[in-house]
Amino acid sequence: MNFSLPSIIHWFLLLNLLGGLSACEPNQPSKAIDQVDPFIGTGGHGHTYPGATYPFGQIQVSPNNGRNGWDWCSGYHYSDSLLAGFTHLHLSGTGIGDLCDIAILPGLKSLPYGTPGKNRDLVPQLYTTYKHENEQAEPGFYRVKLDNQVDVELTATQRMGAYRIHFPKASSKTVLLDLGFAINWDKTTDTYLQVEEMNTLTGYRFSTGWAEDQKVYFAIRFSYPFSNWTAKSNEEWFLNSPDGIQSDDLLAFFHFNEDIDSLKIKVGISAASIEGALAAIDQTGGWNFNQWKSSTQATWESHLGLIEAKSDNNDILSNFYTALYHAQVAPNLHSDWLNEYGFHDGKFLRSDSFDFYSTFSLWDTYRALHPLLTIIQSERSNHFIQSFLAHYEQHGKLPVWALFNNETNCMIGNHSIPVIVDAYRKGIRDYDTQKVYDAMKHSLMTDDFGLDHLKNYGYIPYNLENESVSKTLEYAFDDWCMAQMAQWMGKDEDYHYFLNRSKAYQQLFDSETGFMRGKDSLGIWKPDFNPLFANHRDDEYTEGNAWQYTWYVPHAIDSLIALMGGKDPFVDKLDQLFDQKTKVEGEHASPDISGLIGQYAHGNEPSHHVAYLYNYAGRPDKTQERVRQILDELYAPTPDGLCGNEDCGQLSAWYVFSAMGFYPVNPASGIYQIGSPILDSYRIHLPNQKQFEVSTESAGEQAIYVKEVWLNDQLLDRWWITHEEIVSGGRLKFVMSAEPPK
Repeated sequence: MNFSLPSIIHWFLLLNLLGGLSACEPNQPSKAIDQVDPFIGTGGHGHTYPGATYPFGQIQVSPNNGRNGWDWCSGYHYSDSLLAGFTHLHLSGTGIGDLCDIAILPGLKSLPYGTPGKNRDLVPQLYTTYKHENEQAEPGFYRVKLDNQVDVELTATQRMGAYRIHFPKASSKTVLLDLGFAINWDKTTDTYLQVEEMNTLTGYRFSTGWAEDQKVYFAIRFSYPFSNWTAKSNEEWFLNSPDGIQSDDLLAFFHFNEDIDSLKIKVGISAASIEGALAAIDQTGGWNFNQWKSSTQATWESHLGLIEAKSDNNDILSNFYTALYHAQVAPNLHSDWLNEYGFHDGKFLRSDSFDFYSTFSLWDTYRALHPLLTIIQSERSNHFIQSFLAHYEQHGKLPVWALFNNETNCMIGNHSIPVIVDAYRKGIRDYDTQKVYDAMKHSLMTDDFGLDHLKNYGYIPYNLENESVSKTLEYAFDDWCMAQMAQWMGKDEDYHYFLNRSKAYQQLFDSETGFMRGKDSLGIWKPDFNPLFANHRDDEYTEGNAWQYTWYVPHAIDSLIALMGGKDPFVDKLDQLFDQKTKVEGEHASPDISGLIGQYAHGNEPSHHVAYLYNYAGRPDKTQERVRQILDELYAPTPDGLCGNEDCGQLSAWYVFSAMGFYPVNPASGIYQIGSPILDSYRIHLPNQKQFEVSTESAGEQAIYVKEVWLNDQLLDRWWITHEEIVSGGRLKFVMSAEPPK
């Protein structure tokens, strides 16, 4: 047969079309990364960011709207359309807006040389706008075509942020570097800029904010040299200065020839030195943006593929894999390419034998995120605990809320302790266990943040310490964890001491009202009690009220049931929680109290275990009803699809666990309570090369109840499974039903 060139082209196109159709068939497996939507949580109060990062990576390069409002804590909110620049450190889903350092804005204009005025007043003149239809976000990649027609693509390696910029033809090309505090919550204390070559910049930005002593060293390299540059330090201007410029507020403009249509940029950072930042960009070699993107996305695919989930419902898959993505964004690698992560007592801090991590939102993440990571990221959990110990050696106690190697002392308790105990129980022990034990005990025996009152009174009196009820309850859980560690390590005296202290919750339960409530130093209940009332950080409760905190005894649920009069009254009280009016009283109630079903507040962490408590009272049907309600009503594949702050992965980890059908009510027990799975099936690829395969039988939209649970072909007579049963590999089967289990 003879083929002409047109016929060859015709057949080539036809074969490609058929191949494309084949790839789109429903039965063909899709990549996990394709199910992720980084815009989920960027609206509402989710406080996530859509930009590019590497799993647990050091750098997060993402668009910044330049606002200081609460919903811009990550630097970006979906309601906005203003771009102030792209910044390189971001928090995922927190309630305070820190970081957002080292802002770069590619554009077509700059301030005329010599323009008078304060930088923070002038910079907004350079901001540009964008439309959401011109945005694209994937794990490890972000792209936006700005309204000025500048097209910006972002990706990130483990320690480097990278840009690929396309400028419109016949236009001026400018890159703005903002080292000031024009788009940050924190305050700049010192900045420095040095032009090393006409395509390489180095410097630093020091600031104070939530992280009181934040030091960010940077190195920036352009793929083409700039033709000239100007800088503005407060009211003073510099033109092509050969010397380094130091200031507390610094802007710089880099101008490129008009014949350059595209430009690539590498950005490296370090918390220790300019040399560490330079190493981050030097080790990446040339300028292959596609290779960096592909490599990072392959890493994301491997991390997301650790749980191989199936569902006929695309919304469920999008929610699930985006949750699994958000659960592996933080904590963040903090040690640089030279293994250095700061400077203390006259010497560099190094982590040669482990990776040093920071951004530990522990009050949130000890509940579900860290237990999830012990299943799919067990080796990384060792690095986390080694980082805790390094933090202790530097700061004098285990981390409470560690940010950029600072201790913020935000939130309550010391929940690095349950993270350690959970890992130790599960055999994750690649650290000095005696040093860790000593650090745990020391951290719980200080006199800080109400611990002195706890030791003196057996509870924390409300007239001596704010958030007294919440602190008493959360310390009680930490003490129970400490007691377990003491028992395992043969420390009998410590075991009995901390076990006794773990019963402090009993001192604050009022049998008359049925709530945990404030008691003064004389043992008298606080008057005018209203379980609906909340006052942010100036009350007995932390970001909650008595309805939400009364249930916080995860280590002694049976005791709580007894305090409430038995299983039936306990179930009735839980029903009342969910059926209460959806209103929190108090003029200064915390905005974190969100995602309400009655007085159950899923948008904040103290409620996260509560739906599973029915299991302990013999009513798994009610657990299954409430868990399915939360999954269905409070998560959606939309920008406002999270009902509260994402909080560095905790809100997402709850979804991952609950979608799989179980949850760690006591996150240091190694036991998972069974709920109501919504995935059709899934397979967990375990670090020990084993697999845990789970299927649902007779599933359907109305089949929310678990009729039977089979483990390795054996019918279970309990509503929980153990960590050992999961990591040993095997098969779990849920038999679903539209009727409640007997």
